[in-house]
Amino acid sequence: MFTSLNNPVILSLILVVIILSLTYIFYKYVILPMRKKHLEEEENIRLQHAKLMAMFAELDPSPVFRFDLSGGIILANNAGNKLLTSKPIWGEKIYDLLPALKEMNLAKCINEGEQREITTSVGNATYQFTVCGVPQFKIGQIYGRDVSALKAVQEKLELALVKSEESEKLKSYFLSQLSHEIRTPMVGLLGLGSILKESLDDILTDEQKSWFDHLEIASKRLSRTMDLFINMAQVLTGGLTVYPVDINPKKEIETILKEYETAIKEKNISCSYEDLSNDAFLKTDQYSFNLVMQNVIDNAIRFTKKGSIKVTSYLADNRFCIDVADTGIGISEAYLQKIFTPFSQEVMGYSRPYEGNGLGLALAKNLLSLNNAFIKVKSVKGKGTTFSLIFNQWSVHNEKL
Repeated sequence: MFTSLNNPVILSLILVVIILSLTYIFYKYVILPMRKKHLEEEENIRLQHAKLMAMFAELDPSPVFRFDLSGGIILANNAGNKLLTSKPIWGEKIYDLLPALKEMNLAKCINEGEQREITTSVGNATYQFTVCGVPQFKIGQIYGRDVSALKAVQEKLELALVKSEESEKLKSYFLSQLSHEIRTPMVGLLGLGSILKESLDDILTDEQKSWFDHLEIASKRLSRTMDLFINMAQVLTGGLTVYPVDINPKKEIETILKEYETAIKEKNISCSYEDLSNDAFLKTDQYSFNLVMQNVIDNAIRFTKKGSIKVTSYLADNRFCIDVADTGIGISEAYLQKIFTPFSQEVMGYSRPYEGNGLGLALAKNLLSLNNAFIKVKSVKGKGTTFSLIFNQWSVHNEKL
Protein backbone atom coordinates (compact mmCIF):
# COMPACT_ATOMS: atom_id res chain seq x y z
CA MET A 1 0.00 0.00 0.00
CA PHE A 2 1.03 3.62 -0.47
CA THR A 3 0.94 4.40 3.27
CA SER A 4 2.85 1.31 4.21
CA LEU A 5 6.14 1.76 6.01
CA ASN A 6 7.63 -0.38 3.35
CA ASN A 7 7.05 2.48 0.96
CA PRO A 8 10.39 4.24 0.50
CA VAL A 9 8.82 7.69 0.14
CA ILE A 10 6.93 7.37 3.42
CA LEU A 11 10.05 6.15 5.13
CA SER A 12 12.09 9.08 3.81
CA LEU A 13 9.47 11.60 4.97
CA ILE A 14 9.44 10.11 8.44
CA LEU A 15 13.25 10.29 8.64
CA VAL A 16 13.21 13.94 7.51
CA VAL A 17 10.62 14.81 10.17
CA ILE A 18 12.67 13.05 12.86
CA ILE A 19 15.89 14.86 11.81
CA LEU A 20 14.17 18.27 11.73
CA SER A 21 12.63 17.62 15.11
CA LEU A 22 15.96 16.69 16.62
CA THR A 23 17.60 19.73 15.03
CA TYR A 24 14.92 22.04 16.43
CA ILE A 25 15.18 20.49 19.88
CA PHE A 26 19.03 20.83 19.80
CA TYR A 27 18.84 24.43 18.61
CA LYS A 28 16.19 25.45 21.16
CA TYR A 29 17.54 23.70 24.21
CA VAL A 30 21.27 23.67 23.48
CA ILE A 31 22.31 26.32 20.92
CA LEU A 32 20.03 29.14 22.10
CA PRO A 33 20.92 28.76 25.79
CA MET A 34 24.63 28.67 24.91
CA ARG A 35 24.33 31.79 22.72
CA LYS A 36 22.39 33.59 25.42
CA LYS A 37 24.99 32.65 28.00
CA HIS A 38 27.77 33.80 25.67
CA LEU A 39 26.08 37.17 25.08
CA GLU A 40 25.54 37.58 28.82
CA GLU A 41 29.19 36.82 29.47
CA GLU A 42 30.25 39.32 26.80
CA GLU A 43 28.00 41.96 28.37
CA ASN A 44 29.39 41.20 31.81
CA ILE A 45 32.94 41.50 30.49
CA ARG A 46 32.05 44.80 28.79
CA LEU A 47 30.47 46.13 31.96
CA GLN A 48 33.41 45.00 34.03
CA HIS A 49 35.79 46.66 31.56
CA ALA A 50 33.72 49.86 31.70
CA LYS A 51 33.74 49.73 35.50
CA LEU A 52 37.49 49.16 35.56
CA MET A 53 38.03 52.08 33.17
CA ALA A 54 35.73 54.28 35.26
CA MET A 55 37.57 53.17 38.40
CA PHE A 56 40.89 53.86 36.71
CA ALA A 57 39.80 57.40 35.81
CA GLU A 58 38.26 57.87 39.23
CA LEU A 59 41.40 56.78 41.04
CA ASP A 60 43.72 58.69 38.71
CA PRO A 61 45.55 61.33 40.79
CA SER A 62 45.48 63.64 37.77
CA PRO A 63 42.26 65.50 36.86
CA VAL A 64 40.09 64.01 34.09
CA PHE A 65 36.99 65.70 32.58
CA ARG A 66 34.48 64.75 29.90
CA PHE A 67 32.34 67.39 28.16
CA ASP A 68 29.68 67.55 25.44
CA LEU A 69 29.33 69.71 22.32
CA SER A 70 28.11 72.68 24.36
CA GLY A 71 31.07 72.47 26.75
CA GLY A 72 28.96 71.07 29.58
CA ILE A 73 30.76 68.73 31.96
CA ILE A 74 29.25 65.23 31.90
CA LEU A 75 31.95 63.47 33.87
CA ALA A 76 34.79 64.39 36.22
CA ASN A 77 36.92 62.21 38.45
CA ASN A 78 37.68 62.97 42.09
CA ALA A 79 40.92 64.77 41.23
CA GLY A 80 39.04 66.96 38.74
CA ASN A 81 36.35 67.85 41.26
CA LYS A 82 38.87 68.67 43.96
CA LEU A 83 40.94 70.77 41.57
CA LEU A 84 38.11 73.08 40.47
CA THR A 85 35.63 73.08 43.35
CA SER A 86 34.57 71.16 46.42
CA LYS A 87 31.06 70.49 45.09
CA PRO A 88 29.97 68.33 42.11
CA ILE A 89 30.56 70.10 38.81
CA TRP A 90 28.43 67.99 36.46
CA GLY A 91 26.46 70.24 34.16
CA GLU A 92 28.79 73.20 34.66
CA LYS A 93 30.51 74.69 31.64
CA ILE A 94 34.12 73.60 31.48
CA TYR A 95 35.29 76.99 30.17
CA ASP A 96 33.70 78.74 33.19
CA LEU A 97 35.87 76.65 35.50
CA LEU A 98 38.92 76.73 33.22
CA PRO A 99 38.86 80.21 31.58
CA ALA A 100 41.86 79.31 29.39
CA LEU A 101 39.45 77.14 27.33
CA LYS A 102 37.25 80.09 26.33
CA GLU A 103 39.47 80.80 23.33
CA MET A 104 39.02 77.21 22.09
CA ASN A 105 36.13 76.05 19.87
CA LEU A 106 35.18 72.92 21.85
CA ALA A 107 32.48 71.79 19.41
CA LYS A 108 34.93 71.90 16.51
CA CYS A 109 37.48 70.06 18.64
CA ILE A 110 34.96 67.23 19.17
CA ASN A 111 33.64 67.06 15.60
CA GLU A 112 37.08 67.08 14.01
CA GLY A 113 38.82 64.90 16.60
CA GLU A 114 41.40 67.58 17.39
CA GLN A 115 44.00 67.35 20.14
CA ARG A 116 45.37 70.49 21.76
CA GLU A 117 47.44 71.41 24.79
CA ILE A 118 47.17 74.42 27.07
CA THR A 119 49.10 75.44 30.15
CA THR A 120 47.39 77.59 32.75
CA SER A 121 47.46 78.47 36.44
CA VAL A 122 44.90 76.88 38.75
CA GLY A 123 45.16 78.39 42.21
CA ASN A 124 48.83 78.37 43.20
CA ALA A 125 49.71 75.53 40.83
CA THR A 126 50.44 75.32 37.12
CA TYR A 127 48.65 72.66 35.08
CA GLN A 128 49.05 71.37 31.54
CA PHE A 129 45.77 70.15 29.99
CA THR A 130 45.41 67.94 26.91
CA VAL A 131 42.05 68.38 25.18
CA CYS A 132 40.96 65.50 22.89
CA GLY A 133 37.84 65.32 20.72
CA VAL A 134 36.03 61.97 20.23
CA PRO A 135 33.72 62.52 17.20
CA GLN A 136 32.09 59.05 17.22
CA PHE A 137 30.64 59.69 20.66
CA LYS A 138 30.26 63.47 20.32
CA ILE A 139 32.25 64.06 23.48
CA GLY A 140 35.57 65.57 24.48
CA GLN A 141 38.09 64.47 27.08
CA ILE A 142 40.45 66.64 29.11
CA TYR A 143 43.49 65.16 30.85
CA GLY A 144 45.47 67.38 33.21
CA ARG A 145 48.79 67.12 34.99
CA ASP A 146 50.51 69.31 37.55
CA VAL A 147 53.62 70.86 35.99
CA SER A 148 54.41 73.29 38.82
CA ALA A 149 57.71 71.58 39.63
CA LEU A 150 58.65 71.46 35.94
CA LYS A 151 57.85 75.15 35.54
CA ALA A 152 59.91 76.01 38.62
CA VAL A 153 62.88 74.12 37.15
CA GLN A 154 62.38 75.88 33.81
CA GLU A 155 62.35 79.28 35.51
CA LYS A 156 65.54 78.40 37.38
CA LEU A 157 67.19 77.35 34.11
CA GLU A 158 66.11 80.59 32.42
CA LEU A 159 67.48 82.59 35.37
CA ALA A 160 70.74 80.60 35.21
CA LEU A 161 70.95 81.33 31.47
CA VAL A 162 70.52 85.06 32.11
CA LYS A 163 73.21 84.96 34.79
CA SER A 164 75.49 82.97 32.47
CA GLU A 165 75.05 85.55 29.71
CA GLU A 166 75.80 88.33 32.19
CA SER A 167 78.88 86.40 33.33
CA GLU A 168 80.05 86.06 29.71
CA LYS A 169 79.64 89.82 29.24
CA LEU A 170 81.63 90.41 32.41
CA LYS A 171 84.37 88.05 31.17
CA SER A 172 84.54 89.86 27.85
CA TYR A 173 84.73 93.22 29.64
CA PHE A 174 87.42 91.92 32.00
CA LEU A 175 89.52 90.58 29.13
CA SER A 176 89.23 93.81 27.16
CA GLN A 177 90.16 95.83 30.24
CA LEU A 178 93.04 93.49 31.04
CA SER A 179 94.33 93.84 27.51
CA HIS A 180 94.03 97.61 27.54
CA GLU A 181 95.13 98.42 31.09
CA ILE A 182 98.05 95.99 31.38
CA ARG A 183 99.18 94.93 27.92
CA THR A 184 99.24 98.46 26.47
CA PRO A 185 101.35 100.02 29.29
CA MET A 186 103.67 97.00 29.18
CA VAL A 187 104.37 97.59 25.49
CA GLY A 188 105.05 101.23 26.33
CA LEU A 189 107.50 100.30 29.09
CA LEU A 190 109.36 97.95 26.76
CA GLY A 191 109.63 100.65 24.14
CA LEU A 192 110.75 103.35 26.58
CA GLY A 193 113.31 101.02 28.16
CA SER A 194 114.79 100.27 24.75
CA ILE A 195 114.93 103.97 23.82
CA LEU A 196 116.47 104.88 27.16
CA LYS A 197 119.13 102.18 26.80
CA GLU A 198 120.07 103.39 23.30
CA SER A 199 120.16 107.05 24.44
CA LEU A 200 122.51 106.31 27.34
CA ASP A 201 124.54 103.64 25.59
CA ASP A 202 127.71 105.78 25.48
CA ILE A 203 127.80 106.51 29.22
CA LEU A 204 126.46 103.23 30.65
CA THR A 205 128.82 100.75 32.25
CA ASP A 206 128.58 97.07 31.36
CA GLU A 207 126.87 96.41 34.68
CA GLN A 208 124.29 99.13 34.04
CA LYS A 209 123.68 97.77 30.54
CA SER A 210 123.01 94.37 32.09
CA TRP A 211 120.35 96.03 34.28
CA PHE A 212 118.55 97.17 31.15
CA ASP A 213 118.92 93.68 29.68
CA HIS A 214 117.35 92.14 32.78
CA LEU A 215 114.60 94.77 32.68
CA GLU A 216 113.87 93.88 29.06
CA ILE A 217 113.84 90.13 29.76
CA ALA A 218 111.55 90.54 32.79
CA SER A 219 109.19 92.86 30.90
CA LYS A 220 108.99 90.48 27.95
CA ARG A 221 108.31 87.55 30.29
CA LEU A 222 105.52 89.47 32.02
CA SER A 223 104.10 90.59 28.66
CA ARG A 224 104.22 87.04 27.31
CA THR A 225 102.53 85.70 30.45
CA MET A 226 99.72 88.25 30.11
CA ASP A 227 99.34 87.36 26.41
CA LEU A 228 99.07 83.67 27.27
CA PHE A 229 96.43 84.28 29.94
CA ILE A 230 94.37 86.56 27.71
CA ASN A 231 94.59 84.32 24.65
CA MET A 232 93.77 81.17 26.64
CA ALA A 233 90.80 82.88 28.28
CA GLN A 234 89.52 84.01 24.86
CA VAL A 235 89.82 80.47 23.48
CA LEU A 236 88.08 78.84 26.46
CA THR A 237 85.23 81.39 26.46
CA GLY A 238 84.75 81.27 22.69
CA GLY A 239 85.91 84.85 22.31
CA LEU A 240 88.59 84.11 19.72
CA THR A 241 87.45 83.96 16.10
CA VAL A 242 89.72 82.55 13.40
CA TYR A 243 89.89 83.90 9.84
CA PRO A 244 91.59 81.36 7.54
CA VAL A 245 93.67 82.90 4.74
CA ASP A 246 96.44 81.68 2.45
CA ILE A 247 99.78 82.22 4.19
CA ASN A 248 103.37 81.39 3.35
CA PRO A 249 104.47 79.25 6.33
CA LYS A 250 108.15 79.41 5.33
CA LYS A 251 108.13 83.20 5.54
CA GLU A 252 106.25 83.19 8.87
CA ILE A 253 108.60 80.62 10.44
CA GLU A 254 111.72 82.48 9.32
CA THR A 255 110.36 85.72 10.81
CA ILE A 256 109.58 84.01 14.14
CA LEU A 257 113.00 82.36 14.34
CA LYS A 258 114.63 85.74 13.75
CA GLU A 259 112.80 87.12 16.81
CA TYR A 260 114.36 84.35 18.92
CA GLU A 261 117.94 84.85 17.71
CA THR A 262 118.99 86.64 20.92
CA ALA A 263 117.53 83.96 23.19
CA ILE A 264 119.18 81.22 21.11
CA LYS A 265 122.60 82.93 21.28
CA GLU A 266 122.30 83.44 25.04
CA LYS A 267 121.78 79.70 25.53
CA ASN A 268 124.65 78.91 23.16
CA ILE A 269 122.61 76.43 21.12
CA SER A 270 122.09 76.18 17.37
CA CYS A 271 118.82 76.49 15.48
CA SER A 272 118.09 75.61 11.84
CA TYR A 273 115.10 75.56 9.52
CA GLU A 274 114.56 73.38 6.45
CA ASP A 275 111.58 73.63 4.09
CA LEU A 276 110.82 70.38 2.20
CA SER A 277 107.27 71.36 1.22
CA ASN A 278 108.12 72.84 -2.19
CA ASP A 279 106.97 76.28 -1.01
CA ALA A 280 103.45 75.06 -0.17
CA PHE A 281 100.91 77.51 1.23
CA LEU A 282 98.69 77.01 4.26
CA LYS A 283 94.99 77.87 4.62
CA THR A 284 94.86 78.96 8.26
CA ASP A 285 94.44 81.91 10.60
CA GLN A 286 97.70 83.87 10.50
CA TYR A 287 97.47 85.16 14.08
CA SER A 288 96.81 81.66 15.44
CA PHE A 289 99.62 80.14 13.36
CA ASN A 290 102.18 82.64 14.68
CA LEU A 291 101.04 82.11 18.29
CA VAL A 292 101.33 78.34 17.95
CA MET A 293 104.80 78.51 16.37
CA GLN A 294 106.00 81.00 19.01
CA ASN A 295 104.81 78.80 21.87
CA VAL A 296 106.28 75.58 20.47
CA ILE A 297 109.65 77.19 19.55
CA ASP A 298 109.79 79.05 22.90
CA ASN A 299 109.16 75.74 24.66
CA ALA A 300 112.01 74.08 22.74
CA ILE A 301 114.46 76.91 23.56
CA ARG A 302 113.53 76.96 27.24
CA PHE A 303 114.08 73.23 27.80
CA THR A 304 117.24 72.85 25.69
CA LYS A 305 120.43 73.50 27.64
CA LYS A 306 122.83 72.34 24.93
CA GLY A 307 122.68 70.95 21.43
CA SER A 308 120.29 72.14 18.79
CA ILE A 309 116.77 72.90 17.64
CA LYS A 310 115.64 71.98 14.15
CA VAL A 311 112.42 73.13 12.46
CA THR A 312 111.31 71.19 9.37
CA SER A 313 108.27 71.72 7.16
CA TYR A 314 107.21 68.95 4.76
CA LEU A 315 104.25 67.18 3.13
CA ALA A 316 103.05 63.76 4.32
CA ASP A 317 99.80 61.83 3.76
CA ASN A 318 98.33 64.81 1.88
CA ARG A 319 98.90 67.05 4.90
CA PHE A 320 101.25 69.92 5.67
CA CYS A 321 103.48 69.12 8.65
CA ILE A 322 105.92 71.11 10.76
CA ASP A 323 108.33 69.36 13.13
CA VAL A 324 110.07 71.24 15.94
CA ALA A 325 112.77 68.90 17.26
CA ASP A 326 115.15 69.66 20.11
CA THR A 327 117.94 67.90 22.02
CA GLY A 328 116.63 69.14 25.36
CA ILE A 329 115.74 67.43 28.61
CA GLY A 330 112.91 65.39 27.12
CA ILE A 331 109.60 64.41 28.72
CA SER A 332 108.80 61.39 30.84
CA GLU A 333 106.20 58.88 29.58
CA ALA A 334 104.01 59.58 32.61
CA TYR A 335 103.86 63.33 31.93
CA LEU A 336 103.27 62.95 28.17
CA GLN A 337 99.61 62.16 28.97
CA LYS A 338 99.19 65.57 30.66
CA ILE A 339 101.44 67.76 28.57
CA PHE A 340 98.57 69.68 26.92
CA THR A 341 96.69 70.25 30.20
CA PRO A 342 96.49 73.98 31.13
CA PHE A 343 98.81 75.07 34.00
CA SER A 344 100.47 71.67 33.99
CA GLN A 345 104.25 71.25 34.30
CA GLU A 346 106.37 68.17 34.84
CA VAL A 347 108.14 69.84 37.77
CA MET A 348 105.80 71.99 39.87
CA GLY A 349 106.47 74.47 42.67
CA TYR A 350 108.40 77.72 43.11
CA SER A 351 111.72 75.89 43.17
CA ARG A 352 111.23 74.39 39.72
CA PRO A 353 114.33 74.77 37.50
CA TYR A 354 112.49 76.17 34.45
CA GLU A 355 110.29 79.21 33.94
CA GLY A 356 106.78 79.04 32.50
CA ASN A 357 103.13 78.76 33.53
CA GLY A 358 102.07 75.62 31.68
CA LEU A 359 99.81 77.43 29.23
CA GLY A 360 101.86 77.57 26.02
CA LEU A 361 101.30 74.03 24.73
CA ALA A 362 97.68 73.93 25.93
CA LEU A 363 97.00 77.15 24.00
CA ALA A 364 98.77 75.76 20.92
CA LYS A 365 96.60 72.62 20.95
CA ASN A 366 93.38 74.64 21.25
CA LEU A 367 94.37 77.10 18.53
CA LEU A 368 95.26 74.27 16.15
CA SER A 369 91.90 72.64 16.81
CA LEU A 370 90.15 75.89 15.84
CA ASN A 371 92.07 75.77 12.54
CA ASN A 372 91.28 72.13 11.64
CA ALA A 373 94.77 71.03 12.65
CA PHE A 374 96.34 69.07 15.49
CA ILE A 375 99.59 68.48 17.37
CA LYS A 376 101.51 65.31 18.26
CA VAL A 377 104.54 64.81 20.48
CA LYS A 378 107.35 62.22 20.71
CA SER A 379 109.95 62.39 23.43
CA VAL A 380 112.67 60.44 25.16
CA LYS A 381 113.68 61.57 28.63
CA GLY A 382 117.19 63.01 28.56
CA LYS A 383 117.47 62.95 24.76
CA GLY A 384 114.95 65.41 23.37
CA THR A 385 111.46 66.09 22.10
CA THR A 386 109.75 66.49 18.72
CA PHE A 387 106.45 68.34 18.36
CA SER A 388 104.62 67.78 15.06
CA LEU A 389 102.04 70.31 13.88
CA ILE A 390 99.74 68.78 11.25
CA PHE A 391 97.50 70.91 9.00
CA ASN A 392 94.77 69.54 6.73
CA GLN A 393 94.29 72.57 4.47
CA TRP A 394 97.20 73.51 2.20
CA SER A 395 97.95 74.34 -1.40
CA VAL A 396 100.84 74.64 -3.86
CA HIS A 397 101.48 78.07 -5.36
CA ASN A 398 98.10 79.18 -3.93
CA GLU A 399 96.25 76.48 -5.91
CA LYS A 400 94.29 74.01 -3.78
CA LEU A 401 95.10 70.36 -4.23
